[in-house]
Amino acid sequence: MTMVPSINNISLRWLLRLRWVALAGQVVTLVFAAVVLELELPWVPLAGVMLVTAATNVLLRRLAAGMNRLSEWMVVMVIAADMVLLTVMIYFTGGASNPFTSFYLVLVALASMSLGVRWLSGMVVLAFSCYLVVYYHGRPLKGPGGIGEIGCPGYGLHLQGMAVAFLLTSLCVAYFVQRMHRSLQARDAALAEMEAKAARADQFSALAALAAGVAHELGSPLGTIAVAGRELERGLERQGADGETLEDARLIRREVERCRRILDRLDQRSTSGTGDAPEPMEAGELVEGVEEALPEGMWGRLRVKCEGGGEVVQLPRRPVVQAVVILVQNACEADETGAEVELEVRIGGGELEVVVRDRGPGLSAAARVHAGEPFFTTKPPRHGMGLGLFLVRTLALQLGGRMELGGRAGGGTEAQLTLPV
Repeated sequence: MTMVPSINNISLRWLLRLRWVALAGQVVTLVFAAVVLELELPWVPLAGVMLVTAATNVLLRRLAAGMNRLSEWMVVMVIAADMVLLTVMIYFTGGASNPFTSFYLVLVALASMSLGVRWLSGMVVLAFSCYLVVYYHGRPLKGPGGIGEIGCPGYGLHLQGMAVAFLLTSLCVAYFVQRMHRSLQARDAALAEMEAKAARADQFSALAALAAGVAHELGSPLGTIAVAGRELERGLERQGADGETLEDARLIRREVERCRRILDRLDQRSTSGTGDAPEPMEAGELVEGVEEALPEGMWGRLRVKCEGGGEVVQLPRRPVVQAVVILVQNACEADETGAEVELEVRIGGGELEVVVRDRGPGLSAAARVHAGEPFFTTKPPRHGMGLGLFLVRTLALQLGGRMELGGRAGGGTEAQLTLPV
């Protein structure tokens, strides 16, 4: 099962992207300031900040790739380090007069999306403290015509820079926070899906336990009834009983055998799963297994179509054959007129796809929603327990596939089982 990334993993991933964007923006801005505006820049500390950013980005990416669950303190350390690096950068490029002091807000916004109240409060205090440092101790920029001084002839350029910084800050906050929010929503959806799969697995385990208990409790008395029925039948034959009485005795024996077959089938269906080892299997071999396992009379109603040639797949043979048999049985039982049932088996694109179509009355919208739930059935009483589709769907989920039901043109139902191979 695919691992769902933690909130900290998602946060760090977006922080690393933001850092690369910030690094590119710093390079462009500094080159523009030095070449176009002819400002005097302390390149050694500025280059050091950019090198540290790039090196730690590479290191953090490698570290995060090998960890499924990152600690919150790692996200805290990255955001705190970014605030310090931003402070060093602003300190040497004009202090509080640098328009890009607004980028502290980007880091605070990302912290609010990923950290708890305690750490977020610390990040707010750190951001404000860093701003105070550059406000009181920042080094003013120097350039031609006193461009770095308040009230200089080029001060209008500073105001334009503030507008650009405001726009860039707004875009960064809007983009990164929105994308991170979507990542968190996708994570929540993945968690919900995993919880649903776990719930269905629990249902399957409970069903297996129930089936084992039923088989154990009823096996013994049914065996006793079967023995007594056979003795009764033989005794009646020796006594020359009338045909009606003898037929009743034979009916008892046949019904007992039928009950035992039902119990055996229930136990087999409930305890089968992905415990079987994958085996090499072709589409034709799957169809042959279905033919052997189908009850008498159903195979003649099938119109079979195989695609995939001699391509071999690796799947647990017995559970997959059993799942296809269940779908075919349901299709045959859905149409009491004895009409043709279609079975298509396709192998390709890394998937095994089995499609079964019938010409029965089809499923209502409500029945389609609940189909596949344990003990839900549209069959008449005593004609099924509603476990077949549940077992097929459970097998599909365990193997990473899916089972879908839909209508077909002209009436009837189409069941599709798709398994990765």
